[in-house]
Amino acid sequence: MRENSSPTSGVVRSSTASVTEIDDEERRTVYEYVVEHGPVRPRRLQEALYPNDRRAIDHHLALLEQNGLLVETDDRVRVTADLKRAAEPKTVGLASFDSPVEFRPATENDEAELVDVMRSMTDEQPSVETTSTGATVTDDGTLHCRDSTGECAVYVATIEDAVCGWVHIEATDRAQTAHTATVTGGVAESRREAGLGTRLLAYTRQCVDRCGYEKLYQHLPETNQAGIDFLVDRGWTVEATRDDHYLLDGTYVDDVILSAAVDR
Repeated sequence: MRENSSPTSGVVRSSTASVTEIDDEERRTVYEYVVEHGPVRPRRLQEALYPNDRRAIDHHLALLEQNGLLVETDDRVRVTADLKRAAEPKTVGLASFDSPVEFRPATENDEAELVDVMRSMTDEQPSVETTSTGATVTDDGTLHCRDSTGECAVYVATIEDAVCGWVHIEATDRAQTAHTATVTGGVAESRREAGLGTRLLAYTRQCVDRCGYEKLYQHLPETNQAGIDFLVDRGWTVEATRDDHYLLDGTYVDDVILSAAVDR
């Protein structure tokens, strides 16, 4: 994600349950603990919530796994990779704006403004969809996908309900790369240089951390030096380049591949 460029489109094909559908209060507490603390060992989870009752934690974990909400791998209990459930709305105040900024999953109502924001960035990023987000809406109105091939989600930053920044996350279920996700995003030109992009990036990293992703990738054309600098200044590394990957206005441009480890 960068404050100055790089929109993309997402494809949303299915709906998933939300934490509000966990009708058992104790089970909801177990789920929310894992959401808050990230991948956690079953023993630590038991010590935190049921120090004297192993059977209770085993019971709740079994039902949460059966319902597809949690999964245990490598001796860690983690939220099933669902970027919608992990993305709780967050509101922050930034000195440059009179109104607070809200970060949250994108909804059907955001789609028209998302298209406008993306269209405004077409000169800065080669792979932008200018007619629609390419997204299908889930049952609860959010733009999210979770199916047999992987996952994608769209988050937005809004001020007084107006979209001023966004990020798209995509991951696959291939065993070799299931720990990674690809991120693309941008901030509307009138809202840049105010810290909004930095906060949106932090919000995104928190969400992917809660889902157990360990590494993020982002692709930028070499002509977007401001975007590359933005990420490098925030701890990203230029990992590789693909020569002449884009053809922009008759000129071949390299693809710069940046990566960052998700904070643990």
